[in-house]
Amino acid sequence: MIRTLWHEVAGLRGHVGWRELIGLPPWEGYRLTAKRLLNLYRVRYQYVTGSTAVSGMPVKLTIEPTSACNLRCPGCFTGIDEVGRTRGAMSLELYRSLLAELGDYLFELEFYNWGEPLLAKQLPIMIREAHERGISTTVSTNFSLPFDAEKAERLVTSGLTVLGVSVDGARQESYEQYRVRGDLALVLENCRLVTEAKRRLGSRTPRLVWEFHVFEHNHQDVELARQLARDLDMDICVSKGWNIGAEWNPGGEWQFFGKPRPVRCPFLWGFAVVNNDGGVSPCCGTFYSEDDMGRVSAEVGRSGATTFRDVWNGERFQAARGFYRRRDGSPQARAHVCHDCPNTVLHEQWREHRAAGGDARSFEVGFTMNDVVNYFWNRRPGRRQPAGEARRAAP
Repeated sequence: MIRTLWHEVAGLRGHVGWRELIGLPPWEGYRLTAKRLLNLYRVRYQYVTGSTAVSGMPVKLTIEPTSACNLRCPGCFTGIDEVGRTRGAMSLELYRSLLAELGDYLFELEFYNWGEPLLAKQLPIMIREAHERGISTTVSTNFSLPFDAEKAERLVTSGLTVLGVSVDGARQESYEQYRVRGDLALVLENCRLVTEAKRRLGSRTPRLVWEFHVFEHNHQDVELARQLARDLDMDICVSKGWNIGAEWNPGGEWQFFGKPRPVRCPFLWGFAVVNNDGGVSPCCGTFYSEDDMGRVSAEVGRSGATTFRDVWNGERFQAARGFYRRRDGSPQARAHVCHDCPNTVLHEQWREHRAAGGDARSFEVGFTMNDVVNYFWNRRPGRRQPAGEARRAAP
């Protein structure tokens, strides 16, 4: 088995570095325990060897506190009014059952996916309970909603580690082109409220991050945004925004937050996504319940209810992990969202490239994160019609 591990790592050299395999996770604010550390290396070993059945548990969890959102961003399923599952908030009972099962293994817990997390009234409670377990916590918000000093203090005292704020522009006329219905002045005022609450309470957290996605219509705002972020005591993260359809300015100065690499999908071995209704997604790219891997529930006696561990080692997760060994292209396999995922296909191409004697330097990926986003965007169950198109087609 040690020989197998060595050959796997050597074969991926240039794509997965040793630091990624042996270093601690980059997330800030977690409490390191022996149990977390042991599970981390178990997960990484199973990831490198490509195990389909796993004993390790996720080191990172993404949950959906609520699937509702107040904005209408055109590059978001929720923003265009698609309905992928029953809308609503995650119950505290479900959340607490997940925390009881996974909390000892988690380094980070993200409280956002396709909805606006600050619309969830129970969010500060959820954050505090994760923080008390020594888990790093992150929220990403559009922050264009009613907020006040009391709510700011509640968020700060919850123990939240990082508060990301999506602000794609430094002027209202550019900002609102993507953040449709958003109010830039309100967003900036809400950021000030959190900064002031941190100062009053003498807290270093949450760290505020201005998340700026660069598009053709707002790239001239970047420097002004950097100045505004400094004034608000915020860090700023600038990355290229994706388009639904053709990528804008390919090869230009702005880069996406990540580049596709021919490695196994980390979600299938170490990261997990649980939606508001308990549906477990294979990754954060999927939206529809039809693509879920299974479902967890806190309701005792509910038919079909399972623990997370049952889903994690269920048939659909094992099939997805197995695609990194062999994609047979059968109709049943192709129905699985992971079968034709660009990441799965890229890994297969990498294996074929290596088998033909190619090395890392001569391998070409051939697509960007914009193509990955469009794969998930275009994958809608056949019985559905995008809600926006349905409205436009109506007489």
